[in-house]
Amino acid sequence: MEFAVPVVGFALGWPIEWLIQRFPLGEGTPPSVRRRWLMAGLMAGLFAALTLQIGIEPQLAPALLLTALIVPASVIDINHRIIPNLINYPGAVLVFVVACIAQPDRIAEFAISGILCFLFLGTAWLISPRGMGLGDVKMALMIGLGLGKYAFTALFAAFMLSTLLSGYLMLTVGTRARKIGFPFGPFLAVGAVVGLLFGPDISPYLLGGR
Repeated sequence: MEFAVPVVGFALGWPIEWLIQRFPLGEGTPPSVRRRWLMAGLMAGLFAALTLQIGIEPQLAPALLLTALIVPASVIDINHRIIPNLINYPGAVLVFVVACIAQPDRIAEFAISGILCFLFLGTAWLISPRGMGLGDVKMALMIGLGLGKYAFTALFAAFMLSTLLSGYLMLTVGTRARKIGFPFGPFLAVGAVVGLLFGPDISPYLLGGR
């Protein structure tokens, strides 16, 4: 059974490429055979890693679903600096429902985490709209609804990685780095994967439990 999950992930490379091509609405993204195979390989690897870490358990289902949503959202964000509502809104609902079915004892935790993530990044958007998009805020909602308390690990990893990139740009191009923008969605996606894979191990240290 474990071997079938990465195969499913590999097969998702084709529908993910189709989804990427649909955005922006009315304009679209040119097709790419290289990107399609890259998505297939990436999804197979992520699905394999999640299966090894979580096992064939109920909580694997929302983890796989969330991963299948944040990957195309990140690619679209890289290409066009948008994270479509057609991914964020249905994705948030689906992830929350599947997570609650998988772990009904954590329903309140998932809901509260989603709201807190939304409010946290929403505040960042209000403070600096140029540095944080509303798509990022909605994506954080989806991540919080899927990860529960481990969303803190995801956001921590996302902000740490983006800070490292900002620091690197400051060192290499100096003050011009302030004018260089980059999408935050991919950092949220990487952070979500970190939370899915290592949240239970990392979060006690981040929250001062060890």
